[in-house]
Amino acid sequence: MTKKIQYLFQAALSCLILGLTACGTTGSSASSTTGTGAGTSSTGSTASAMIEAALPLIRTGAAVATGAVLDFAVKQSSTRTRLANEMYAAANAVYSLSGGTFPAPAQFESSILAFGGSQTDASYAQFSTAIAGLYAAYYPKLATGDTKTAGDLLNAIAGGIEDATQAYVTTPATSVAATN
Repeated sequence: MTKKIQYLFQAALSCLILGLTACGTTGSSASSTTGTGAGTSSTGSTASAMIEAALPLIRTGAAVATGAVLDFAVKQSSTRTRLANEMYAAANAVYSLSGGTFPAPAQFESSILAFGGSQTDASYAQFSTAIAGLYAAYYPKLATGDTKTAGDLLNAIAGGIEDATQAYVTTPATSVAATN
């Protein structure tokens, strides 16, 4: 029975990530232009505008993915609190990544895993995979080198993680984003 619930949970997270990916890749603004360098800069600004417009969805997606792990995958209150504290620390790590450069998806996921004290915990692994998948969905559009948009994307993800963990963390919630 537990494996069935875990399978359904993973399927739901996959649907969430795929749905948010679809939000980020559909519509006329996602079509690419071919030709001269001038078309490339237009595509870059269009991609940045599309990501900026999707930031509320990205933040919500990060909160839903984080909250799903905390609310449905974890049964014990003490484990939930421990995971929330680790996820909150991961959000702070994501904020620190938004300082002018943006990591590749694999680097992003390893940063999240590095801040998890219980990296072998299956629930934390589900969280890091879901959040990394959300970032990876928008990463190709950041190839234009737009560090402001990349920072906004990272801040939206971190903000969503914080939103979902606030009810469980044992440390006072002080947002690093306010200083960025």
